[in-house]
Amino acid sequence: MSVIISPVMTEKSVLNMDNGLYVFNVAKDATKTSISDELKKFYNVDTVSVRIVNLPAKKVSFRRKPGQRSIRRKAYIQLAAKQHIPGFELPKQKEDKKEKGK
Repeated sequence: MSVIISPVMTEKSVLNMDNGLYVFNVAKDATKTSISDELKKFYNVDTVSVRIVNLPAKKVSFRRKPGQRSIRRKAYIQLAAKQHIPGFELPKQKEDKKEKGK
């Protein structure tokens, strides 16, 4: 079973991808070493640091009915210099790289 569940694609996280900082939702039993090993296995990148944040449950209401958002766990992953995960680039970033290469 995979430790990394999904990437977090917010405005703040996408802006930090230029600096090599990626944010992922991870499983509740994930450790820093298991996250680092999985990134090395699937994406062939080296991690400098892994920070894990446990987010508490949040009370929400939907159409005036009370509810609760589940507990989440996020990992902030800093990659080594000049490394990136393929498929996580914005179209604008791809165009800038093409222009720099000319």
